Amino acid sequence: MTVTASQVFSFLEQHITPSIERREIYSGPFSTLRKCIRSIVLKVHDQGDGDDAQEIAESLRAKLSALLTDPVPFDEIFLNSVCALGESDAVEARWGHEVRVVYDQARNAASILHTIENPLIAEVRNAVLRLRATGVTWKIYCHRRSRHYFESILEHEPTTDNVFLHSVTDYRDAEPFAVLVKVGPFRSRGWSSTPDSVLSAPRSARIIQFVWSGCGDDDDFGYDPVAAIGAHVSASGSSNRGAKSAGIQWNRILIKVGDTKSSDTITDDIDDLKLFRTLEKPTHARHATLLELDDSDGVLYPRNAQVPTFDPTPNSEAPIGHRQISEALFEGMYLIWPLLGTTDLGTLHAGEGRYSPIWKGRLREEMRRDAIDFARRLRTAGIDLRNLHSCLTQWCRPPTTVIHAPQQRLHFEILVKALGIDHDVTTSTAPRRRPWWQLAWSEIGHARGEAIQTGMQEHEIVDEQLFAILTDLLPEISRRASECSIFEVSMPTARGLQGAVRFFKIRAIEEGFFVPDTMLRTIYDLTTVEQWRV
Repeated sequence: MTVTASQVFSFLEQHITPSIERREIYSGPFSTLRKCIRSIVLKVHDQGDGDDAQEIAESLRAKLSALLTDPVPFDEIFLNSVCALGESDAVEARWGHEVRVVYDQARNAASILHTIENPLIAEVRNAVLRLRATGVTWKIYCHRRSRHYFESILEHEPTTDNVFLHSVTDYRDAEPFAVLVKVGPFRSRGWSSTPDSVLSAPRSARIIQFVWSGCGDDDDFGYDPVAAIGAHVSASGSSNRGAKSAGIQWNRILIKVGDTKSSDTITDDIDDLKLFRTLEKPTHARHATLLELDDSDGVLYPRNAQVPTFDPTPNSEAPIGHRQISEALFEGMYLIWPLLGTTDLGTLHAGEGRYSPIWKGRLREEMRRDAIDFARRLRTAGIDLRNLHSCLTQWCRPPTTVIHAPQQRLHFEILVKALGIDHDVTTSTAPRRRPWWQLAWSEIGHARGEAIQTGMQEHEIVDEQLFAILTDLLPEISRRASECSIFEVSMPTARGLQGAVRFFKIRAIEEGFFVPDTMLRTIYDLTTVEQWRV
């Protein structure tokens, strides 16, 4: 149930001066790692030798950004991610001796960190244990994809669903509580994004914020344009002073934790997140908004795009229609995903199929053997995708609601031939032999409903006839929406359109992505999407 304005005002009257306890974590080895990764990102980005250089820089940027905004353990996964560029000799051969030296320093720092517990994790655990001991109500604000980190930290102290807040809607609907726990700086979008309302319309009287040294809040975070002019003061300061946001006075307390005397940490004065935001972006990319569909998948649309959606709210004036992301599209609505032009779509889950297990198995083998070399072979053969490595990771995924594969027929043909699956196949229903890749491509198209009325998704245009049919089917659609978060509705055979329409409940809407044009309006796993967060 949505909290009323009167409840918020009553809460604020009782807590005239809420407080932010900012705990800055200092660590010599982690500062060294940050500086090294930052240096590699900048050098690789500036050199830009080869189509995959930008992708490598983006991947490293995403790794460091995650370390700065989530309680990531210093485990084997962490260690392997830092060493992802391969052997030092190969790094030197490609980017030179200077990059190799910095890369070796980063690996050494990661090896040291691997032997200790992440101090940020220890701080979060201790804070939560203290809160539990006092019996006050508390909540954690984090991305859904970060929740498992917190659950791992507190595995011996089980948490409940109502402890976590993941979106603006979650925060808006939360009843007032005592303490909000937040890891990472306050940013309105991108990495560590947080609702401005945590400062401008708070639900808690106290915030405990955990940040690495050098990570500042956005200068304008918490700004409320409705508030009186001059009432806002930046929330990013780190001194022991008060700060106003939308007219609310916040008492800020800075506590430095860890290796504050180290010669490494005292020079930690570069804000990596703000620096990365200023890097020159790919030419064929644009700002985008993520529509999160379930635990693992989402779709990126250009900012302010018109998206075909269904509003399940009773008495909605236009249940079926296009809605602009930034103005009329809200969590809880359903994304309309046409799968037209094919009959017999089968079950909602795409299933393994006959051909996809074969080429996906070969692809996984190639990726395990040498992912970088295989990507270069594909580029040489004609797959010119800027984010090819990320695409390959996506294509390796087992089928979910679709068979994850290249979007272009030519790219799929190149991929299959590079995998060595180029023999012909004789089918029992065809008098001639067909290349294996063609049959596999047909299977992919069948799972996708590939004839999505040519150009429909790319141009965000849904045929008027389709909307008319869906409007006639509203009773069935509303019934299914009350039962499922993902469902399909088949087209009536007498209405001229074949196939079905899939409905995805929009679980979260998140800004703060800069995405290549070729990656828009396609279902991707959320791990892949992370690399485009800014």
